[in-house]
Amino acid sequence: MALLLGTFVGHTQKAMQLNLQQCRSMAVENSQTIKIANENIAKASGEKMAARSAWFPNIEASAIGLYRSIEIQEELYLPTAVPDLTTGELVPNIAYNPSTGAPIISPDGNPVFNSYAYLPLDITLQGGALAGITATQPVYAGGKIIAGNKMTTIGEQMATLNKALTQDEVIYETDKAYYLYLSVKAKVDLAKKYQNLLKEIVKMVNNSYETGMTNKNELLKVQVKYNDATLQLQQAKTGLKLTQMSLNRSIGLDLSTQLEINDSIDSYIFDAAKVNAAQVENRKEFLLMQNQTEMVGQNIKLVRGDYMPTAGVSVGYNQTLLAFKNINNYNQGGLNAMGSINIPITNFGERKGKVAVAKANYNIKQLELQQAKEYLQLEIEQARLSYIDAFTRVELSLKALEQAAENMRISDDNYSLGMEPIVNLLEAKAEWQKANSNKIDAITEFKVKESNLLRVANNLNVE
Repeated sequence: MALLLGTFVGHTQKAMQLNLQQCRSMAVENSQTIKIANENIAKASGEKMAARSAWFPNIEASAIGLYRSIEIQEELYLPTAVPDLTTGELVPNIAYNPSTGAPIISPDGNPVFNSYAYLPLDITLQGGALAGITATQPVYAGGKIIAGNKMTTIGEQMATLNKALTQDEVIYETDKAYYLYLSVKAKVDLAKKYQNLLKEIVKMVNNSYETGMTNKNELLKVQVKYNDATLQLQQAKTGLKLTQMSLNRSIGLDLSTQLEINDSIDSYIFDAAKVNAAQVENRKEFLLMQNQTEMVGQNIKLVRGDYMPTAGVSVGYNQTLLAFKNINNYNQGGLNAMGSINIPITNFGERKGKVAVAKANYNIKQLELQQAKEYLQLEIEQARLSYIDAFTRVELSLKALEQAAENMRISDDNYSLGMEPIVNLLEAKAEWQKANSNKIDAITEFKVKESNLLRVANNLNVE
């Protein structure tokens, strides 16, 4: 009972009602590639923040403490000094050999003094601490700080452009899945209409056969066409399920989610203003490559800065404390300042070679930018002409459908009057069905080409 109830609930799941704007919004919200692009923006912002910090001093504090009892007990014998009667200065009280007048040298190689001062040493160190704070400020870094900040700013712009470009691709792919779903949905309706038309013919021919007005061969011809139409309907329904799954995947829903889209593939408008709206200089791809070129240009300054003089200053304060037993503690602090400068003298052509490499890379990027500009302009022209051609195909398909409908009406009249064989009537029905299918394909292609034209013109938005 529980299994049957679960199956019944699964089959009666309420369909989700969506339109094109909602599908676009859900696709952008659930896209993993856009989430990655957002993380790249956050990464670029962090790199920009880190580069900006180079303008400010680097402040560090340190402290170390020691708690340990260290006893120092020694008996020291220190050399003495006596005043020089001629100069009044103290001189070492060295013992001289009376016979030679030379200083007396002890076995360890040191001179012997006439007298020594006795100093008993008894000190106990109980612990100590050392603390300090230092501020280091670069004064000149060869232009590397300026170049580094500009590069991170460009990097942040590139990350933002890449996200916008990724969003355009996500929306464009969603549009294609959406229009394909509408196309197959329309073909399911068409297949039902075509099957019903043939069903009426089967019924009519079967009545004629039963009354002996036609032979069985005519009835079999109609039944074959009807069976073929039934197969086409089944294939269309299968295609609708697959395109619904594809659209669900694009917008981040479970593949089995049932959709209810009341939009129709038949609604279309040709907008002449869209034809010439795209400009290559405004395309995100071109702006992204411009930023890449600027980034490589700044790298020249960064490489050159590696071989420029650098200068910096440092200011600090240190405090030292030593704790003793039985004597006064040592507590001393003071400021210190230091300046440094580093001037490269020669590197035997290394600087010249690396700068030349950086300049060559910049020139390559400029040439690639020009190539990309021409390619992007060609892509705009292709999108524009494809949009116009797609509209022309729609107009021709509508005219062909009108002719096929008129031909089918005439065939219906002629067959009812006995002026036309069943084969001609079936062919007229098939031509009408084919013209309808061609119209659906033409409008679907037109909508996809329109979406592509909006993409290359930077006008493909969620709303």
